[in-house]
Amino acid sequence: MLDTKVPASSLPTDGLSLEQLTAPVGEERFLSEYWEARALHCQAGEGRGARFVPLLSSNTIDAMIAGQRFREGELSLARSDPRISPDDYLLDNGEIDRGAVMRFWQQGATIILPQLERRHIELAHFCRQLEAVFSAHVQTNIYLTPAGAQGFHTHYDNHCVFVCQVEGRKRWRLYDTPAGTPFRGERFTPGKFAAGEPVAEFVLEPGDMLYVPRGLMHDAVSEPGSHSLHITTGVIVKTLADFVLEAVAEASLRAPALRRSMPAGFHRDDFDRESLRTLFETALDTARREADLDSVLDLFTDAFVRTRQPDLSGGLTGGPVTSDTRIARHPQTAMRLASDGHHIALVMAGGDISFDEGAAPALEAFLAGATLSQADFAALGDDKARDAVERLLAFGAAKRV
Repeated sequence: MLDTKVPASSLPTDGLSLEQLTAPVGEERFLSEYWEARALHCQAGEGRGARFVPLLSSNTIDAMIAGQRFREGELSLARSDPRISPDDYLLDNGEIDRGAVMRFWQQGATIILPQLERRHIELAHFCRQLEAVFSAHVQTNIYLTPAGAQGFHTHYDNHCVFVCQVEGRKRWRLYDTPAGTPFRGERFTPGKFAAGEPVAEFVLEPGDMLYVPRGLMHDAVSEPGSHSLHITTGVIVKTLADFVLEAVAEASLRAPALRRSMPAGFHRDDFDRESLRTLFETALDTARREADLDSVLDLFTDAFVRTRQPDLSGGLTGGPVTSDTRIARHPQTAMRLASDGHHIALVMAGGDISFDEGAAPALEAFLAGATLSQADFAALGDDKARDAVERLLAFGAAKRV
């Protein structure tokens, strides 16, 4: 169930890709053997204890809380006993009472910062790297727990998580998966499942990574002597059920039989359910025959790409765009081309950028990794060529080189 105490002594310090997070197992083996199947604990190894500090630190969180305002949903508190209500630290205007946060921290409460990648660029870069692997939304939850405290009772999550231990030490216990692989909306209900006895127990040290598949029950307690800071990185996936539902909906656009109503009287006790079974099997055959899987996959792809957050860092520096400005595609921004015969759109994070069809050769080279300048968009004319480079930079598709 769990591979633990796997040393990651060869882990590089210049990045946090999935390959590096799961070293020495590595990305390929992780995806084939562990993903949605079993837990994995990778130890940092000698000299690697600070490898997550460039992402975040307790000093950074202290400065954020001291210098920024947070509203409901942007910061919360948790304590296993006695519990804390949001009313205990919310002001009447919906803002977080930061003094109350500090006071509850003194009294053993865990500070939780959901989706901090929206405020913190280092976490945003980390999420984008994982999104490129999983084709899924990736978000962070930050947990800062006082020494010897516990934020949550035993529970499971409805999405897979990578736990990056930044500071301090936290004791984890893993149990079984009584709910199997839960849906995204299938929240944990206390008392519904018995945790049973732990199947693994260990301490996460600074620099350690723990992968917990969705549905695996677990709990964690900060070790005495020091606070614990960890980054829980959640992967919010689309399921095969999501794809099948969309495929059936797409097929129904061409198959009138799939748009027929349910049989009259299906609610009655004497309804012939076998007749519905026959209709159901026929509907499945029709959907299987009529569904355009490429079209559905394109829909999923475009929806995923457009709903990512573009990386706009560097957009305000570098001065005005000139004929000498050189650009290349942003390595962490997903993009693809779509055309209607008159215009070509760069489908990308945050939305589409539209160009005249004459930009197609330059954009194809751009997506292939070529370095471009205004001259490569010469078919558009001077003004539109400069505009093309400016927009690619402004919306995070390109970076200066």
